Amino acid sequence: MWQDAEQCGDGDPAVRIHPSACVAPGAALGSGVRIGPFAVVEEGAELGDGVRVQAHAVVHNSATLGAGAVVGVHAVVGGDPQDLKFDARVATRAVLGPGTVLREGATVHRSTGEEPTRTGSDCLLMGGTHVGHDCVLGDGVVVSQCAALGGHVRVGDHAVIGGGSGLVQWVRVGRLAMVGGLTKVERDVLPFTVVDGVPARQRGLNHVGMRRHGIPAAQQNALRRHFDGFTGLADFTAPPSGMPDAGELMPELRAFLAGPSRRGTTPVVPRPRPARDA
Repeated sequence: MWQDAEQCGDGDPAVRIHPSACVAPGAALGSGVRIGPFAVVEEGAELGDGVRVQAHAVVHNSATLGAGAVVGVHAVVGGDPQDLKFDARVATRAVLGPGTVLREGATVHRSTGEEPTRTGSDCLLMGGTHVGHDCVLGDGVVVSQCAALGGHVRVGDHAVIGGGSGLVQWVRVGRLAMVGGLTKVERDVLPFTVVDGVPARQRGLNHVGMRRHGIPAAQQNALRRHFDGFTGLADFTAPPSGMPDAGELMPELRAFLAGPSRRGTTPVVPRPRPARDA
């Protein structure tokens, strides 16, 4: 059983709110919003057109949800930061981009400063995931089941964070990177790479992700030759003398490396070399 929003103090009859939901009069609801059983939407929350808030979900007063976003069962958006230094009286926000989906039990905390915790558009945060305070996610990011992002993490467009992974505070993950499941990420992850392990090590390139997003094979091969130049476990800083350049992708790699980092770069594991006859 549902009731029109105009019966709940909102002027848009296209909004549908379950009678058991608790929606504050001061919440801003766009057209076509759906709010499910026992959900809570606090005063000051902003929900764009077509947002769906499912059963038992909580949208705090610090939350802004872009058009078409989904807050799944028992998910929470805009909760206080888990930072012992934070004064909960400070007004900060958490922003979900258009089309972003939070599945069952996912949590996104509000920021500790003026810039909000933010996801881009069309992200998928699977069940039990956590996005900590002051994180910024690009467009199309996938955070898989039960992965956790510590505060101030930055994730580039279309990166994938594997299930059960943990990213420590201030880590950066580049565009189209892939973090393997159950990985402990203590240092930055370069764009286009795959990391795995405890602690994480760069294992190669995310050819599947690059192919899906239209990066030509020639550019992928140039990047692979670049990484093949490493002969030992080492930080990736700049190509050693004589190493092949990574083609059109190299400016993006250099820009990532030139960006501010508190963690350094995840070391590269060299590809095994074929044995030579004596």
